[in-house]
Amino acid sequence: MLKYSIWIVLLLTISGIIFWREKASIQENVIIEQLDMNSKMDFNISYTLNTSGFPNRLDTAVKKLKIKERNTGNEFAANKILVMSLIYDSDKTILSIAPPLRLMINDNILEIPSGKLQVSISIEKQKNAPTFTLHGKNLIARIDGKDLLTVKNLIFATRFAEGLNSKHQEIFIKIHDLYLTRLGRDVRNKTKTLAFDFNFSNFPIEELTLATIPFLEKTISESVFTTTGTLEIINTNLDLKNDLRVLPLKFKEFLISSQTHR
Repeated sequence: MLKYSIWIVLLLTISGIIFWREKASIQENVIIEQLDMNSKMDFNISYTLNTSGFPNRLDTAVKKLKIKERNTGNEFAANKILVMSLIYDSDKTILSIAPPLRLMINDNILEIPSGKLQVSISIEKQKNAPTFTLHGKNLIARIDGKDLLTVKNLIFATRFAEGLNSKHQEIFIKIHDLYLTRLGRDVRNKTKTLAFDFNFSNFPIEELTLATIPFLEKTISESVFTTTGTLEIINTNLDLKNDLRVLPLKFKEFLISSQTHR
């Protein structure tokens, strides 16, 4: 009797390992396919891939990710991206992103050197539509080695609106302690809290010409048509009247600077 019990346990263990390995292979192949898809668009891509988490989790670590455009030398680099899911629930995926993150366009460098970033993507089965949540803590953003802004806590969440078609999306943004440091303003200036609703179509996105940036063209072309949402910033030195005019222009200049070298 003991002999048969041992064989049953051994068989179940081997079956579990095979099943987990198959699920891990599927997740790894999805990641590889996404990266390979972009490598066919004049990019050189390098990284290492490893999956752990047996028996009930799939934790695929993408380390030393580097994506470089062949013609211009523009480059994106990430230290580590951990793609996590449960073996029994394929409708939810969590990405833990470990800085530093670095985007270089010509001689301009946008960098997030420290902090924590976590992305959660889940599928609403009734709508077959994804929801997206990004949570960031203790973030610093730099341009060309100089601090641009700091954020203590960030929540960015999207979902498709109830009762509306799939072309309408809702966005919720909440930020604690957002301080601009590169617009000649002392961060010790009197802080305030901002909150407002917004409503826009694709037009403002197109104005930033994000579709010209590698990897974003397909995403922008298939993006939702209208978006409504709320933005709340608790404790900031942001000047809503002036800064919201300046920052998009500065960001646009940074993003499209590579076009002059194509």
